[in-house]
Amino acid sequence: MSTRVKKELNVLPHSFANAAGCCLPVFKQKNETTIMKTLCIALFFVTLFILSFTGGLAAERFEYEETAMGVPVRIILYSESQEKADAAAKEVFAEFQHLNGIMSDYDSESELSKLCADGGSSRVSSGLFTVLKEAKYYCSISDGAFDITVGPLVRLWRRSRRQKELPKQQYIDEAMQLTGNSRWEIDERTQSVKLLKQGMKLDLGGIAKGYAIDRAFEIILKHGIKRQLVDAGGDMRLGDAPPESEGWTISMNGVENVLLKNTAIAVSGDKFQFVEIHGVRYAHIIDPKTGLGLTHSCTVTVLAPTATQADALASAAYVLGKEKGQCLEKQFGNVKIHWETPNRF
Repeated sequence: MSTRVKKELNVLPHSFANAAGCCLPVFKQKNETTIMKTLCIALFFVTLFILSFTGGLAAERFEYEETAMGVPVRIILYSESQEKADAAAKEVFAEFQHLNGIMSDYDSESELSKLCADGGSSRVSSGLFTVLKEAKYYCSISDGAFDITVGPLVRLWRRSRRQKELPKQQYIDEAMQLTGNSRWEIDERTQSVKLLKQGMKLDLGGIAKGYAIDRAFEIILKHGIKRQLVDAGGDMRLGDAPPESEGWTISMNGVENVLLKNTAIAVSGDKFQFVEIHGVRYAHIIDPKTGLGLTHSCTVTVLAPTATQADALASAAYVLGKEKGQCLEKQFGNVKIHWETPNRF
């Protein structure tokens, strides 16, 4: 090859030799570069398409547990990032503690306790107001079966369970003068609550846990995690199904290994909490119409869109009993109520 040709090759750094040793022209190299760029772009979009169906990086399972509101709270998350899962769980447990400080009737310093102690009309936090508004609604549709004003009766019954003796009828009658959905009011304009009789005690035991589960669910979604399970003492809310599964495997009362997703579950009944007095089995749940623990034995499981709704309806359905409780299911097109009666009766 002549010296001139070598010099011309040196000024064409983008050209290259083919297998036969011949120099390829620059325009051909540009065409191949364009093809490579096109292939890379196509590969990029194919990758995005695949990731849109696979959920991106492989999701790992992360599980957390703490005690809050007097029950074990368990969280299961599927996330591609442990850092994201840890942050979500930390915020959830902080929210449970925060809500307990607002709604506990055991804590004299809680917002609920102070509301009852002050009596009259008080402006309350948005969280407490939301729960009280929901409670008033479910009391109304259940004909008083779900009633958060039973606080005075609950206190009598807690003592009866400890001492295994029924409260005197006089005390029951006095306590029932402080109960009823008509004895308290809410004002959405001022976000305030008014207790109409001095000495009233509100008890959110049948709805606060469900609300806390819903708040936890929302927090986890905010962190970008859709595959989640939040369980507080057996009541739970489920998100999207775990990877490579059609749902979460849940053992319900009377039905084992049910696959569920994007629903909430609450259970109510006398299976685990009861007391026997003079040969009669009483549940820990009070009948607002008698002031005593319920004596019909069954377990009610409710499936509903939110844990707040499931929690309230489970309590109401158990108080009403199966025949009347089935009417609650008919009021909602997206609620299912399952009843289990023990064989011992």
